[in-house]
Amino acid sequence: MAGFQFDARAIVFDLDGVLVDTMPTIRAAWAEWAAERGLAPEEVLASIHLTGIELIERFAPGIDPLAEARRISARQASIETALNRFDGALDLIERLPANAWAIVTSARVEPALRHLAMAGLPVPNVLITAEQTPRGKPDPAGYRMAADRLAVAPGDCVAIEDSPAGIRAALDAGMTVIGVTTTHAVSELSHAAAVISSLDNLEVVLRPGQDLGWMGIRRKDRIEHFDDPS
Repeated sequence: MAGFQFDARAIVFDLDGVLVDTMPTIRAAWAEWAAERGLAPEEVLASIHLTGIELIERFAPGIDPLAEARRISARQASIETALNRFDGALDLIERLPANAWAIVTSARVEPALRHLAMAGLPVPNVLITAEQTPRGKPDPAGYRMAADRLAVAPGDCVAIEDSPAGIRAALDAGMTVIGVTTTHAVSELSHAAAVISSLDNLEVVLRPGQDLGWMGIRRKDRIEHFDDPS
């Protein structure tokens, strides 16, 4: 793929499918729930980018969505014997200042924290979960909230997403988006400014001197070194 370079003050990550390889167990739990209720699993899974409550309200109106979401989350936890972080995830996060990254996820806070812990990843200062946003992706509210809490303009953020709905959410929030092909094909991520196959392909270079607070984000095969102008 072609090289690229983006300048930003912060990186905002999706969680499931970007930092942690959770999608197999998430899909299994929701497919099981769909089958229990006589629903077509493929129809439910096509809307997996929504929050759990949104999914339940869409496909099983009339039941308590919060209680049902907790039950599905418990089922998911019971089949998560081990979770792996994606290659490059920890190295990339450890390169970033604490005030220069966030996570936006459609998951509730309990599974989000569990997934980070199981994968050996730190909890960011800014973690936007389903409890904090009325609608899941592709609604941009979560990404806008993350930028606000980071005190960074959305246009100065780069989002990293694995799904078309997530890409649309970040774009509508005003962010530059890098797609990663962990769960979807390149052709499905065409609205992203760039697409990579792994976080291990990214290099972050923190800028010194007068540009302190900015970073360059690029493919490792296009590393650029910044000289301190001071």
